[in-house]
Amino acid sequence: MSREIDREKVKYGICIMLWSGLASYYGQPLIHGNQEAINVIVTVFSILAGFLVAVITLVGDPKSLPSGSWQVARLGSELTYNRLIRHKWLFKAYLVTLFLIFISIVVKNRFPSAQVVIEYIFMFFAAVSSFLSFKLPAALMELQQERIEHEIEERRKSEGIQE
Repeated sequence: MSREIDREKVKYGICIMLWSGLASYYGQPLIHGNQEAINVIVTVFSILAGFLVAVITLVGDPKSLPSGSWQVARLGSELTYNRLIRHKWLFKAYLVTLFLIFISIVVKNRFPSAQVVIEYIFMFFAAVSSFLSFKLPAALMELQQERIEHEIEERRKSEGIQE
């Protein structure tokens, strides 16, 4: 099965990696030894992780599958699975960010040079996660719009109205 590469997604991914690298490079000195900044990052990513769990729950709801035969539902499920996979990876990026922050705090006194490296890495993951999180509201709006359109179509069918 051959799949076409979406060039726009590849460009977007490359841009995110480059911007995240810059954010990591310039951001690490700002957060090193700044416990308040680290607390803000932890709080934000904890909240985002909770929000993403709610989004995953909405996306995975079987009621969002298109009506009709099982074949129609099967075709619609592929879109749902793709969304779930993207959200799963974003959730993992949140967790990796939080885990790396934890590790950097644990090694702070014993391995100061390792802490600096870990800070660069978690700043990179924090930036990637943040940039990708900006797409969440649009994804949620798209999902809700699909559900509304599905409900309108169902009501039309129940009243015998065809487009």
